[in-house]
Amino acid sequence: MKVLLVFCALVVSVGAHAQTFSCPAGTEDMMNYFLMSCLIPTGLTNIWSRERESYLQRHPARKWIHLPVAGAFSLDKGNKIKGINGFPRDIKAFDTKYVYDRATELNWNDPTSFKRFANDLPMSPRCVAVNKAARTIKIPPSKSAYSFYASCQAYNTSNLSYVRNDISAPSVVNVGNVGSMRMRYFRYRYSCDSTYSNCQYMEVFSLGYGVGNYDWKYYINQSGSWVMMQESIIDQLTQGQTTPSLPCTTSYQ
Repeated sequence: MKVLLVFCALVVSVGAHAQTFSCPAGTEDMMNYFLMSCLIPTGLTNIWSRERESYLQRHPARKWIHLPVAGAFSLDKGNKIKGINGFPRDIKAFDTKYVYDRATELNWNDPTSFKRFANDLPMSPRCVAVNKAARTIKIPPSKSAYSFYASCQAYNTSNLSYVRNDISAPSVVNVGNVGSMRMRYFRYRYSCDSTYSNCQYMEVFSLGYGVGNYDWKYYINQSGSWVMMQESIIDQLTQGQTTPSLPCTTSYQ
């Protein structure tokens, strides 16, 4: 079991570039599932203050630490750090249509090594019907290419072949010391055949509303059956403090 340290780095710049966005009636913003609520600037998504105050009243121990990183990012990017050293874990991008995967770490202890997609990979529609699953996103090999980086410089390329991404309908679960919450599964399947079937690999992310990813599972297809190879549970909430370290502009610009 891993502890979810609440290093809530506010990695989006607000001010002159501030903008508002709200999903259409009957839909909800998937940014509320991919990021902790403290990472989402007021007015950027529809996790509005009334909902946030209601949640905090029901969970009084849930307090966030804000660590501004002025000027490091524009409003279309977000970063998740992975520990006390502040190294980046994932770089996500978003617009009014999708939430995207941009980069992820390569060497856990070296923030200058990472993998980055040539084109941001769509993970989820930005807005999804409140009580329904999202439509499947299918990505061909030409759009799933990525590069390996060391010392902030690209040195090799590859692709994920055919990719299939799905967001489940929501359900309510109890998570660690956080308690009851609304959640969705993000299923990320890759190395699929040209019909987007018979995928070789699958990652399943459990996403809590206002919490983000609290469980990750990695599967390999063995003779037509998914066999779990690894799991990372991060369901224990505590406060923390660190300074984000993002030495490579090539990981997020």
